[in-house]
Amino acid sequence: MTEILAPRENSEPWDVFVLATCARLGPFSQVHLAPKLTSATLGVAVHANLPLEPGELLVAAVDNVLDGLSCPILLTTRRVFWFSVTDPKADGDRRKAIHCEGIDYRQMGSPIEARSTAGGTGLVVADGRTIALPDGQPALAAAMADAIQTLSVAARTGVAPSIEKLDPELARRIAGVLPKVVEANSRLRIYGGDLQTFRRDLMTATPKTFVTPTLIVSCVAVFVAMVASGISPMTPTSGELLKWGANDAAPVVLGHEYWRLAASVFLHGGLLHLAVNMWCLANIGPLVERLYGNLGYAVVYLASGVGGAIASMATPPSRPSVGASGAIFGVIGALLAFLLLRRRSVPSSVLAPLRSSAVSFVVFNTLFGAVVPMIDQSAHMGGLATGFLVGLILSPSWPSKPSVARTARTAALAVVAALALSGAGAAAVHWRSQTLSPYDKVKDYGQRMDPANQKFLESAKDFPKIAQLLARIDEPSARSELLQLTGALSALGKTNLATISRVRSTAPELETAARLLESAQKEQIAAMDAAEQFEKTRDQAWLEGPDGFIARAGASVQHERECRAVELKFLRDNDLLEESGDPEP
Repeated sequence: MTEILAPRENSEPWDVFVLATCARLGPFSQVHLAPKLTSATLGVAVHANLPLEPGELLVAAVDNVLDGLSCPILLTTRRVFWFSVTDPKADGDRRKAIHCEGIDYRQMGSPIEARSTAGGTGLVVADGRTIALPDGQPALAAAMADAIQTLSVAARTGVAPSIEKLDPELARRIAGVLPKVVEANSRLRIYGGDLQTFRRDLMTATPKTFVTPTLIVSCVAVFVAMVASGISPMTPTSGELLKWGANDAAPVVLGHEYWRLAASVFLHGGLLHLAVNMWCLANIGPLVERLYGNLGYAVVYLASGVGGAIASMATPPSRPSVGASGAIFGVIGALLAFLLLRRRSVPSSVLAPLRSSAVSFVVFNTLFGAVVPMIDQSAHMGGLATGFLVGLILSPSWPSKPSVARTARTAALAVVAALALSGAGAAAVHWRSQTLSPYDKVKDYGQRMDPANQKFLESAKDFPKIAQLLARIDEPSARSELLQLTGALSALGKTNLATISRVRSTAPELETAARLLESAQKEQIAAMDAAEQFEKTRDQAWLEGPDGFIARAGASVQHERECRAVELKFLRDNDLLEESGDPEP
C-alpha cells in the first residue's frame, strides 16, 4: 500500500487518483469523462449551481433521467452529486420539485453497493441516503459502487493502491490530460458565476413575468372559441379564418379593416400551429420580458405582431395569414437588439450562447420557411425587423431595476414606436392599393357582396307572391299575410341596404356594380312600402303608378340586371371568368 494525500491537502496527486478511478467507468456508454463532458452535462451542472469548492473538479457524469428530465449523476474530485424528486407539498401545491444533493467521499458509509429499491436500483451511500441509478444497468451499478467505494476509503483513510503500480500508462495519460480538465472546470466556474449574476440581474429587473402567460392564455382561448363555434381544430379553412380576423391584403386595403393586423396575431391555423408557436413563446418570452420589463415586452410583442402582419399584407400575392410567429420573431429581434446595445454589460460567457441561440433560431426557421410554401416568410421577417427596431428604442440600461421613471420612459417610447408603426402601416396600405391585382379586387368584392346578394335575391323571389296577394286584397287572410310578408321583407331590405352601402372597391367597375345593387335594394324597399300603401288606401296609383309596386319592383329587377352586366364585363375584361369559376362574383 502506498500513502497518498487526502483531497484538501495536495490536489494534483489526488485529482490524478480520482480520474484514474473514474476511468474504470469509461467503457459504459452512459458515462462521460472529463474533459470530454457533453454540453448537456455541463448545462445541468451550471444551471444546478453546484457548490464546487476551490480546487474541486468535475470529472465524470453518468446519464440518468428523472420524471423525463436529464438529471445526470456528477462525480467531482471531492463529492458525488445527484438529483432527487420531492413529493408535493402539504400546503396543496401538487407540483413535484427536483433537488440537487451531494455528499463528500469522506462522509460515506461502508460498504457501498447497488441495491434494489422501490423505484429501481440505487446506491446507499450514508445514513440511508440513496443515489438512484439508471434502470436495467446492473453492470454499471456494480462498477459505480466499486469506484465510489474506492474513492470513499481513500478519502477517509488517506491511503490507496499506487496508481503507477496498477496502470503506469493510465497514470501518465491522466497526468497529461489533467491541465485540460482544470481548464474546462475553470471555464465552467466562470460561466456558472456569470450565469448566476445574470440571473440575479434578471430577477431584479423584472421580478414577475405575467405578460407571456397572458399572451399564451389569450391565444389558446381564441383557439378554443374558434373550435367551439364549429371550426375544425386541425384544418380550419381560409374562409373560416377570415371570418375570425385573419390578415389579408384585400380586406385590409379595400375594406379598411385594419383591426385584422392585430387580430390575426392571436389566431392560429390548427392545433399544431398553435402548439409550436406557444412552445416557442413559452421558452423565449420570459427571458425577453425580464430584459425589457412587463410593459416594454408587451409593446415589443404587439408591435412585432402588427409589423409582421403589415409586411405580410404588403407582400403579393394576397392570401390569408394568421399566427403569433411574426410576434415571436420580433421577440427574438428585440433580444438581438438588447445583446447588441448591452454587449458590454452582459458577461461574454452568457452573451455569446444567447446570441448564438437567437441567430440559430432565425437562420433555421428562415431556411425551413423557404422550403415550406405555407409558411409566411414576410410576416416572420417583418416581425423580426420590427422587434429589432423597437428593441433598439426600448432597450433599458443594464442592470436595471423597476422604477416609475423606467415605466414612464417605456410608455413614452412606446408612443413613438406606435406612431412610427402607424406611419409605416399607412404607407404600406397606400402602396398595396396600387399593386392589388384585378383578381384580388374581385375576390374581396365577392366576399363582401355575396351575403348581400343572397339576401337580395331571396327577397326578390317573393315578388310574385306579393303580386298574388295584392290581387286578392279584399280577402282578410290575404291582407294579413301581405302585411306580414312586406313588413319582414322591408326590415330585411333595410338591414341589407346598410351592408351593401359599406361595400367599396378601388376598381371603378366594381364600385359601379355595388352602387347599382344598392339602388336595386332601395327600389325593393320602396316596392314593399307601395304595397302596404295600396293595402291601406286601395289607391291604384300605389299599384300601377310611377311610384307604385309594379314600377318599383321592375326598377329593382332592372338595376340588379345592370349590376350583373357590369360585374360580368369586369370579369371578361380581366380574363377572370375561368379563374373565378362563376360569372357572378
